[in-house]
Amino acid sequence: MTKVNGLPLSQCCILLTMILVMFLVTPLQLSLNVQCQNSESSSVAILIKLQGSVGTIDIPTEMFIRDALSLAEQRGAPLIVLVDSYGGYMDSMVNMANMFLNSKVPVLGYIYDKALSAASIVVQPMHIIGISPYGVIGAAQPITVNPVTGQYEFINESKIINSIVAMAVRYAEARGRNATSVQLFITRNLVLKGEEAVKKGVADFVAVDLGDFISKLNGRNISIKYDNVIKNITISISSYEEYRPSLYIQVYTYLRDPTINSILWFLGFFGTFIALLTGRIDILPLTIVFLLLALLGGSVNLNIISILLIALGSLLIVIEFMYPGFGILGVGGIIALVFGVLLMPISPATQVTPTVIESLRNLALILGSSLTALFSIILYKAIEAGRKRKKAVQMVSNRLGKAVERIEPGKRGRVLYEGEYWFAESSDVIEPGEVVEVVDRKGFVLVVKKKQ
Repeated sequence: MTKVNGLPLSQCCILLTMILVMFLVTPLQLSLNVQCQNSESSSVAILIKLQGSVGTIDIPTEMFIRDALSLAEQRGAPLIVLVDSYGGYMDSMVNMANMFLNSKVPVLGYIYDKALSAASIVVQPMHIIGISPYGVIGAAQPITVNPVTGQYEFINESKIINSIVAMAVRYAEARGRNATSVQLFITRNLVLKGEEAVKKGVADFVAVDLGDFISKLNGRNISIKYDNVIKNITISISSYEEYRPSLYIQVYTYLRDPTINSILWFLGFFGTFIALLTGRIDILPLTIVFLLLALLGGSVNLNIISILLIALGSLLIVIEFMYPGFGILGVGGIIALVFGVLLMPISPATQVTPTVIESLRNLALILGSSLTALFSIILYKAIEAGRKRKKAVQMVSNRLGKAVERIEPGKRGRVLYEGEYWFAESSDVIEPGEVVEVVDRKGFVLVVKKKQ
């Protein structure tokens, strides 16, 4: 195996990757999470978009809303929510709606394209709702989805329907909207478009785009009640800044995607099965990483998974350094550590100036470029050394090693040779623990014989 300054190449790669992770991930998380904090004026609104990866009403989107709302309240700025969502899960729907209902700042919703299913309920407690001429809202009858087949069934049980209706009506009445139409969203799958939604009293006005929406907001009066105090506010927005999901929310969102989650379960279960079947216990840690990531598709606490991934990753990397092999443990450790760091919850952003953010980005860029260049040089030197060493090893015989696994004619096993693990083949039957002589090398496989 190739070494660089006494260290195997796999360990060099692991070390450099860890450095890259620490220097690049943390500043990137911070910069993504605070990029909107360059104004203290309440006339500058904060804009978030519930579309794409955070368009599903789910736990990551709920966390995104909580962070954005916390920042808006911290700055005393209105929160504009652009909605383009097919809906999502009921628990997150209730949590998000309650956050909007109890907000200390104006929450202003603009249905750019659609607010269907759970999204049609989430928008009801917003102080003002605008909708595009071709936007649609409604179709909120709850469904249940079979996680195996993907088939869905409508829920008609009165106990569930009535509880959802009661919550939706409460949200609508709190903002003076037509509770009857909102109830029909759930019981009859009513869908309203643009002007219809305004006429039925579930939206306040039609706006052709976001700019038109903001212009129609200005001058409107709303009342906000919290801590038993009613505050009357006149909307006045001069501009807006977009607040985007932090890196860990984006990663969390993709890991909860049904397709990606199914792939992770497949790799975890079948990888573990194959590892146990073939005796390749060394790849078990990697399959455990896949299983831990797959658990994020359920209701397992994110903090627990993050801690387990960091602990597992650190342990695997320590083992790889103590007992160097072909880097499988190291690769599994890196994957676990990277995802563990990425999934660490970041507190809602505080007042960080654009200068600090730009400095962090520049620092990450400089360090990343420098370490990449250094890694390239080391890799080049390692490859050159490997070529020379390959010729030398092939010409040298009678080097001693120790068998780690049973080796038979036609069946390879592993040997410990010069402090490194190698695959080896032999025409002899060699038991674990026996001393072997290296007589040749074929690529990354040693040819050995039992020491006489």
